[in-house]
Amino acid sequence: MRNRTQFAEAKMAIEALVRIAEKTKDSVQLARAYFSFGMLEMDKSNPAEAILYYQKALEISQQMKQVKKQTIMLDYIGFAYVSLKEYPSAENYFKKGLKLAEQIKDKEMIGQFNMELATVEDMRKNFAKALQYNQKALDYSEGEAKKSTILLNRAIIYKNAGQFEQSEQTYQECLRLADKLNMDYLRGYVYINYPNTLIKLNRIDEAEKYAHKALAWSKNQPEKYRFYVEVYDILTRIAEHRNQYKEALNYHKEWVVARDSVTSFDKKQQLIEAETRFRTEEKELEIKRLDDENELKSRQFWWLLGGMSILVLLLGVAVVQYRTIRRGNQQLERTNRALSERNTMVSEQSEQLKNLMKELHHRVKNNLAIISSLLRLQSTRLEDEGAVRAVREGQQRVEAMSLIHQRLYESDNVTKVNMKEYIHDLVQGLFYAYGFKEENFDLEVDIVSVELDVEVAVPLGLIMNEIITNAFKHAFDQISKPSLSIILNETDQLHLEIKDNGPGIDMNAWKKPTGSFGKRLILLLSEQIGAILNVRNENGTRFDLIMPVQG
Repeated sequence: MRNRTQFAEAKMAIEALVRIAEKTKDSVQLARAYFSFGMLEMDKSNPAEAILYYQKALEISQQMKQVKKQTIMLDYIGFAYVSLKEYPSAENYFKKGLKLAEQIKDKEMIGQFNMELATVEDMRKNFAKALQYNQKALDYSEGEAKKSTILLNRAIIYKNAGQFEQSEQTYQECLRLADKLNMDYLRGYVYINYPNTLIKLNRIDEAEKYAHKALAWSKNQPEKYRFYVEVYDILTRIAEHRNQYKEALNYHKEWVVARDSVTSFDKKQQLIEAETRFRTEEKELEIKRLDDENELKSRQFWWLLGGMSILVLLLGVAVVQYRTIRRGNQQLERTNRALSERNTMVSEQSEQLKNLMKELHHRVKNNLAIISSLLRLQSTRLEDEGAVRAVREGQQRVEAMSLIHQRLYESDNVTKVNMKEYIHDLVQGLFYAYGFKEENFDLEVDIVSVELDVEVAVPLGLIMNEIITNAFKHAFDQISKPSLSIILNETDQLHLEIKDNGPGIDMNAWKKPTGSFGKRLILLLSEQIGAILNVRNENGTRFDLIMPVQG
């Protein structure tokens, strides 16, 4: 079910396994269940939650003295910390796992932990140590397929370290292995990354040749536009290096088209949202029709019940008509059963429609989770900081919308979102994503319990995502005790207040008609839901959003 991104079904299966394991006191199966929970949370891009489940599985493995399983758990915990960019914690768990793997002389896990530690040191720009760990991983690798992955990472480390000759030789080794093993995906990633090394070596013609190979390979890939962004950037730089500015401009235009194709994801999500609202309205009308029909049948039932009461009274004064009345009562009973069966059928139909709506929200949530995972995966290999930021911001917007649909399919109300629960989840996710700690951060979240229709909840969630993300990114760099306050209250209107204690916003830049994509998105969505937005500096930046209360 996880492979099919059917996360709700996967969760139900794991919960069933937990119940069986607890009933039978089977620690092995209980550890497996917690491990599966952790993997499910990683699929849903929740590494912090995954760590909690992995830790439970690790504790059981330690109690049972299963050293091999302990090494596996330590590897998964370390990888989750890498996803959170908590490199000291990741290194700690990888080294613990390496020590255990060496004790039991497990070559596969020794190689795996050395490769993980190489990745950590590369992220820290400790390239010498990264290469040492990478070499150890190669020494312990068994099989050319495993070796090829390690070599690709080694070529990238060499390039990052400025050792371009060694990087070029390693890329050539990767290409030989890709041809030998027919590994098309490895070949494609070499085509995309190899030109960066060749440019540094001033081998411009070769760099151009591999860039065009990367372009041809990308055309057949599902994520081709994300690859186009990297390839056209390389071709633009090559043309500039040759002073071919007209050609460089043409490549840059292609780069803009590819970038816009990637960023058009938000518009596609708006179409998905509109389709969801349309389907929701259709189902609500069908449910109302069935409810009206059910009410009519109920009135008919009470009319018949009243008739039965009259017949019972007549029975006491009309003994002569006893058999006639008896036959009438039998007929009424048959009618009553038929009505009861019809009522049951109508109730079942209503429940089916409700389940259909939940399934619809569930599928939308799954699709958004897939897109979020793809964006996260791509961001780890991008070198251009602007592209990394754009991909990560897009991923956060996707996750903000994904939370809405998760709330809808987990609740009995399939058209309204509990904003108190949703905002708490959104803020907590962003808080941990940007690496803040509770002990040195003053976070106040005061949300009134209110339910909003999905067509208001989604834009409001995206507005909050943009404002809070901007605060975490820019407001607290020079602040010793960061503070963020988020308040939503309701009187005759809904009032949302978000305030930080940063250096404040450039009001002159804010008032200009142009600006960043995030600013334009906030203004557009505020207008869409009929809200009034006020921004001012007040010992930091304060956003006030006032919108009408829904009926």
